[in-house]
Amino acid sequence: MNINEEFEQLERLTGIPVFPDEADTEEDTYIVLTYAAEHPELSGDDSVYADTAVLYVSLYTDMAVDHMQWKEYIRDYLEELDMCVVTDIRTMVEDFKTNANSVKQKRRTIFTIEITRWR
Repeated sequence: MNINEEFEQLERLTGIPVFPDEADTEEDTYIVLTYAAEHPELSGDDSVYADTAVLYVSLYTDMAVDHMQWKEYIRDYLEELDMCVVTDIRTMVEDFKTNANSVKQKRRTIFTIEITRWR
């Protein structure tokens, strides 16, 4: 299942860089897309007609950034995608090492989504 176009569009709309799996960046705000699982969704006559993928869309923001504005915008964008359901949203604070070997905290908001596409 290829959903790159949807996340390229999210990057264009928000101006927030989107990275697959992990980000090695000094940006204060960015999104990491993690493809967690995929399973057949609709089958019959010994054929699979649609698959559902589970993805984690993680928004990382500097602690000084108002993440609620971005959380609501990204949630609304994801919910408008065809056959996409936001099943969970969680926010936490994580520590990151900087290039200067100090520790910086970032807020991470994780959107768990299920997206179904026809084969």
